[in-house]
Amino acid sequence: MRDKLPALIESDPTPVKAALLPLRIRYRWAIAALNMAGIPHRIITAFTQAHPRTVHRWIGRLEEGHAITDLPRSGRPRTYGEASRLTTLAVYCQQAPPLPGVPHWSLRDAERHFQRHPQAAGGSMSRSTIQRILGEHSLRPHRRRYYLQITDPDFFPKMEPIVDLYLNPPQNLYCFDECTCLQALKRLTPNWPSRAGQPLLEDFDYQRNGTTDLLAFLNPATGRVYGRCTADHNRHTLSRVFTAHVQNHPSDAVIHYIMDNLSSHCHDDFCRRVAELSAVRYPTLKNSAQRRQWLQSEDKRIVVHFLPFHAS
Repeated sequence: MRDKLPALIESDPTPVKAALLPLRIRYRWAIAALNMAGIPHRIITAFTQAHPRTVHRWIGRLEEGHAITDLPRSGRPRTYGEASRLTTLAVYCQQAPPLPGVPHWSLRDAERHFQRHPQAAGGSMSRSTIQRILGEHSLRPHRRRYYLQITDPDFFPKMEPIVDLYLNPPQNLYCFDECTCLQALKRLTPNWPSRAGQPLLEDFDYQRNGTTDLLAFLNPATGRVYGRCTADHNRHTLSRVFTAHVQNHPSDAVIHYIMDNLSSHCHDDFCRRVAELSAVRYPTLKNSAQRRQWLQSEDKRIVVHFLPFHAS
């Protein structure tokens, strides 16, 4: 099998070329590679999620020296060649639509674009054709996910104490953050109860009763949340809610808080409130860097740990 496999495909499947192969060809490559490694057929079936007959058929064909690609078939040739298909992928995955406020293409928008600009892909392409081309390469460019870009030059030195704090949590450890602009909605009709295997049905119409901010303290050890809904989240509101949370603990309890770098978290007023609750003298500090350093000092009973800048 090892001496037959190189002749089964026209050229060596480098990672770039392999990524451009249709999905069914990549599955056949996986079946061939696992079989060459001596993996049992049932393991290959589970790994590739193919039918056992499909695995046996392709292993048999490859051992007989047949090609891994499809045999020539009769019928009408493809309307769009390989160049047009690759151009479609490039437009859909790499270009933003010329629509204000729209970050990515929909199938309908792409169909309209190719109808207005048929030279872009060698012809006016339908929505089903675009979807089929994307499906052949297992692409779903409409799906997006946030990622974290490290911008703080001291990200890792700041990260290590936070990680150590989670691994060895003190008795009173809380994560604090603000969730702003929550809409207070009232549905105008009651929800329909969900049936087995079906989602809950609710009417799209609602009455908007304004917005509110949630200031919440999460205890990672117990999962309990202490939260207060407020009209805003400025430094005065923060000091008031923070004081109420601290007063739920004994007067001599040491409390640790993990916060982000919002300006109100290191404001002079907030520092004075922390000093008052800790019964220590607050030295007047000129800038936020000095105030953050004072808040993180452990010579008082309230210690604030700040995350790296632009951290999750």
